[in-house]
Amino acid sequence: MATSEGFKDFVLEILDSALHDTQYRFSAKKMFGEYCIYVLETSCLEALPKPIFLLCDETLFVKQHAVLKPLLDSSPKGFPYQGAKESYILDVDSAELLREVTLVLAPTLPLPKPKKAKKTSKK
Repeated sequence: MATSEGFKDFVLEILDSALHDTQYRFSAKKMFGEYCIYVLETSCLEALPKPIFLLCDETLFVKQHAVLKPLLDSSPKGFPYQGAKESYILDVDSAELLREVTLVLAPTLPLPKPKKAKKTSKK
């Protein structure tokens, strides 16, 4: 079951509300019928959105990063999609938990790798 646009919008509202007083803003991009949620640090002029969460089958997932272990060690885990590594499942109704996860994880995420320019074929 693919994630609905309404649920994606609901999750983005919860995240924006939970972190409204911080420099973090969120967006989502549809990928294979599901969504990747990105975080953007607005205080940094050269900031690029970083992938932080996956939204699959109406469930919010976050990778098992080492910095999250103390916070989420007892949280349920699952697989966002077939072939994926096991991830933590987050309760979207817990704004405080989403806030804590973002504040701990966002500063440690690497910047996305720049996309390579597509080569044009010569005829």
